[in-house]
Amino acid sequence: MRTRVFALVALALLLMGGGALASHPMFFPLSEHTIAKDITDSGMPLYRTNIFTTDDEQAVSWLLIWRDSKPHTVEWRWYWPEGRTYARSFSTIPPIDGFTGMWAAPVWSCLKIKGTDVARLPGNWKVDVIVDFKKELTEYFTINTPYAC
Repeated sequence: MRTRVFALVALALLLMGGGALASHPMFFPLSEHTIAKDITDSGMPLYRTNIFTTDDEQAVSWLLIWRDSKPHTVEWRWYWPEGRTYARSFSTIPPIDGFTGMWAAPVWSCLKIKGTDVARLPGNWKVDVIVDFKKELTEYFTINTPYAC
């Protein structure tokens, strides 16, 4: 009888603990992130850096996300050096499509530099990454003129 009660209590604790972990509303499977100068055809970052010049074509905020059973909305907010929002972009991470599907999803947003207003205001920039209406991370980067030390 005591063994049966102990087994039922252990099973109840196991189910409550596992259920709470799996359904936690703040869980988001972010695996890797970086700022880079470009993206390959297969969606991988090229030339990871946080220092750009006004002659660079773009700055790219790149994420690798482990997919789960739900789609996720990603928003990037790019900020001028003085703190105002310069641009916003959006993407969707699709849910995992079975055991044969890709488990990780690369997503990214590009900030054009050369020939834009961005090149006219060098300084310390930042980008916020917001997933499902919750800020997940902020990345900082610098845009210099080509002759800066």
